[in-house]
Amino acid sequence: MNADARCSLPLITRASRAASAACFTAASLALVPIGALSAQLARPQGTDVSALADRVFAPWNSTRGPGCVVGIGKGGNTLLARGYGMADLTSERPLSARSILESGSVAKQFTAMAVMLLMQDGKVLLDADARTYLPELPKFSRPITVRNLLTHTSGLREWSNLVELQGWPRGTRMHTQDVVYDLITKQKALNYPVGDYYSYTNSGFLLLRTLVERVSGKPFAQFTAERIFVPLGMSNTRWRDDYTTIVPGLAQAYRRGGDTWHLDMPFDNIIGAGGLFTTVGDWLTWNSALTARTLGAAVTDSMTRQMRLTSGREIQYAMGLTVSQYRGTKQIAHSGSTAGYSTYLARYPEQEDLSIAVMCNAAGAPATAYAHAIVDAMVPSLLTQSGPITIEVPEAELQKYVGLYRDTRTNIVSELSVSQGKLRRGAATLLPLQGGAFQVGAGQLRFTPDQRGRMTIGQPTADGDTVVSVREALARWVPSAADFAQFAGRYYNEEIDAWYSVSVVNDSLRLFKRPGAEGRLKPTFRDAFEDGGDAVWFTRDKKGRVEAMHVGSARAWDVTAKRVQQPSSR
Repeated sequence: MNADARCSLPLITRASRAASAACFTAASLALVPIGALSAQLARPQGTDVSALADRVFAPWNSTRGPGCVVGIGKGGNTLLARGYGMADLTSERPLSARSILESGSVAKQFTAMAVMLLMQDGKVLLDADARTYLPELPKFSRPITVRNLLTHTSGLREWSNLVELQGWPRGTRMHTQDVVYDLITKQKALNYPVGDYYSYTNSGFLLLRTLVERVSGKPFAQFTAERIFVPLGMSNTRWRDDYTTIVPGLAQAYRRGGDTWHLDMPFDNIIGAGGLFTTVGDWLTWNSALTARTLGAAVTDSMTRQMRLTSGREIQYAMGLTVSQYRGTKQIAHSGSTAGYSTYLARYPEQEDLSIAVMCNAAGAPATAYAHAIVDAMVPSLLTQSGPITIEVPEAELQKYVGLYRDTRTNIVSELSVSQGKLRRGAATLLPLQGGAFQVGAGQLRFTPDQRGRMTIGQPTADGDTVVSVREALARWVPSAADFAQFAGRYYNEEIDAWYSVSVVNDSLRLFKRPGAEGRLKPTFRDAFEDGGDAVWFTRDKKGRVEAMHVGSARAWDVTAKRVQQPSSR
């Protein structure tokens, strides 16, 4: 391994700024849990924001890799805007406060504001059926409102999951608004009845882009520039509506591959849900404008009004923004990630309107954790988080939780096992707590039997919801060759116009989405498999014959392909 290849990875360490510019061995470059960043990086150091930022971003302060740009503001004044690492490894151009990076999903709040402005103009009603403006949308049992699109409560399947099911995941070919809009509006089923759940989906914001264009009569980029960016003085902000356009000052995005950095740039023309070029300075300007209600008090206040589900439960998501509590103080924020960009923008109205913008051009850089480390140091009076009180549980007791559990919404299967006296879910360790719950990452889960006596896992969410997984088997199913043969055949999904071939190859079951896109189906429980992170399961008719294949993912819960014979003309 050469020296350059060993530098500038996101090592979380207490090293000084000078020491961080040195090379580290590959074995030492492992990320610690995000929750530990504040303790390791951002110990209170008064109000010296320059020294604080230097310490937090020390791992990126190198000329041999990408990095991050940070902006800190308070009360409408910029306290700091600084870059760490490189914007372009080819030209050896460093990141700076003026570097332009891509926003990821932080862009959603700008799309939401565009809709709010049309509402202010009297041209859009938030609680109107979205088909009023987008008649191509199917008619479901409940109408999808504009508000549902803005709050991820529409039930619409995620478009990027759908194109992946076609065999063309993002990054494998260029996708356009027209093609994806057509794909979304051809869906005949939803993940859930409109308004029943919160499930993050970029599809809603792609539809909103088209809504803005139709109602305003202007291209989306033009409307947002005229009504938002220009009036606020956000002179470095624009949409990536043509990814081939040269953007002066743009920081290239990278992903680590082996011992070297590789370019990882988005190359589609899908905007609205993401796809915004900007700077940390423009983001601080935007946050100040929201605080000051510059674009209008009614529209600004509406953006932070949290959504209520049909059950009456209020969720954290508002209009392109998440409204929550961070260590006892109000936080209005959004994170973003696309290709090799990782971002976070937050404001804390109860802390003298503190604003923090973090934009990184390295895939996987924990932008959210960096922002929180800064908050912790600047506001040491925030509530401290004590670690969970764990207890010892005999291994024999842990064994009763072993098995394969199916998420009752997404159908994704997780496997629980016991290793070295610890209960594990995949690579994660479940820590026993007093009271019978288990800690896993930042969340907790609890085991209870259902009405049929099957063990279930209940995992609360930040919104007060509980996601339930049910145990389907104690151990992985081991199919015979005859079992595999029952699934072989051709399957078709009309909604995404996708043909699938399932074949037995060398004593394993393979799923072919298109030439060159092949997956090996790993058995979970009877008639069910996993393909990467997706669940794949088969259903049978009354005679026990396989009649359909289903695929479930985090944002597309059940996409069904019927078993058919391929027409001879294809």
